[in-house]
Amino acid sequence: MVKYSYTHLDEFFILSQWEEDVKGPFGLSPPPGDWESFKAKIKALNDACPPGARVKVIYAARHGQAEHNVIADKYGEVGQMQHPILDPDLTSLGRSQAYQTRLALQREVGRGMPLPEKWFVSPLKRAGETCGIEWGWLFHDEYDSDGLKLWKGGKGHGVDATVIENIREHLHVHQCDARCPISHLKAQFTSFTYPEGMSDEDEVWKPVEVRGRETEDELVARRCEGIREVLERSQNNTYISITSHSGALRGIYKSLNVVPRKIIVGEMNVLVIRVKELPE
Repeated sequence: MVKYSYTHLDEFFILSQWEEDVKGPFGLSPPPGDWESFKAKIKALNDACPPGARVKVIYAARHGQAEHNVIADKYGEVGQMQHPILDPDLTSLGRSQAYQTRLALQREVGRGMPLPEKWFVSPLKRAGETCGIEWGWLFHDEYDSDGLKLWKGGKGHGVDATVIENIREHLHVHQCDARCPISHLKAQFTSFTYPEGMSDEDEVWKPVEVRGRETEDELVARRCEGIREVLERSQNNTYISITSHSGALRGIYKSLNVVPRKIIVGEMNVLVIRVKELPE
């Protein structure tokens, strides 16, 4: 199994608050953001990479508000335990948040922002629908603020995304982080690819009666494996999209040597990462 080391090239994006970053080029520095220069710099970095090294640009997104977020905001940790929801859907606000990111992406792509070449997503429904709303315009889903006029690809909005089990949310205890059976998800996210070997039933999440919350070390280790799988599935691609969850993204950031930050619902960060294969 190939192992990798990661270096965050943090000079490209200066993040402030998502409410401000989404109004412009996602923090691309220097303002107002020169995407053509950015692409040229990324190409130059990759051209200069020695064998076994490359630079990746990751569009890292947290899902929009989901039903369990409403309960958590109102009742806290206790409320989540008292009112469990299995694999909750987005709320109308969550869909609106994803739609605002969609509009920002459309605007910035028009200004030269590079498009992802591969999409990866957590198997949980809230992440899948967020990915669909944010990127479905590339797949002609005809979604607008009044709703989906032409339903393509189910809740995935036609996006050709690959589901990765190991980029799902912090495991155990909270039922909102358990997933529906794959057979159920495939019926809703018809454009997504579910890799062979994923069990139909959720064999990863365990209830509180069985074990406690996944530790931070376990979280980061699982995200390391998830990122490795993403890299293996995108070896020839520079630009990739990952849609996941707050805890999962914290683990992903730590595994990539990115300083973790609080990521609000519906937020998207652009990360530039130098990846290097480690000798066995």
